[in-house]
Amino acid sequence: MRKFLLLAAVALLGMTAANAQVKLGFGVGYALPTGDIADYTDGGVSAHLELGYGVTEDIDVSILAQGDFLVGGDETINGQNVSFGAIALSSYLLNGRYYFRKEGFRPYGSLGLGITSIGSVEVEATGNTGDVEVAASTSNFAIRPAIGFKYGVLNMNVAYLNAGKTGEGNFEQSVSDFTINLGLLFTFGGN
Repeated sequence: MRKFLLLAAVALLGMTAANAQVKLGFGVGYALPTGDIADYTDGGVSAHLELGYGVTEDIDVSILAQGDFLVGGDETINGQNVSFGAIALSSYLLNGRYYFRKEGFRPYGSLGLGITSIGSVEVEATGNTGDVEVAASTSNFAIRPAIGFKYGVLNMNVAYLNAGKTGEGNFEQSVSDFTINLGLLFTFGGN
């Protein structure tokens, strides 16, 4: 029985290696803030890089690194001019993608789970109380659902990144954004 199981495992590994499909993708896009940070940031840029494996024709699994840079803004709060600095989000996710069609125009849905580091948030308030600077930096669990399509090597998707919250007490803010990404996704190997 052991010999049979060992032979079956070796045969399965051999078939998997013969049909291996390595995926390499990258792209850029536009990031639109949502959640509490949308009150004091404007849009920004997004970029991603992924390295993955085609488990089947319909399913890919990859490591996805995404960086979003959101530009800060100015607001008047209680008679004070408040300037918010830029926010940088660095996400490292395990991403799964399911294709709804096998060839040609291939729409898909994907889900990424991992960690997002929220870069320094700088707040400067001027007015009767003088200058105040607050900086916050944290890492949170993140979830990134997306829908998109692949046509040849062209890859386009719309994704929502929920990076949790940053800050404490009354200054706690939810951090999330929508990104529209355009890039290339190459497949190497396989039949």
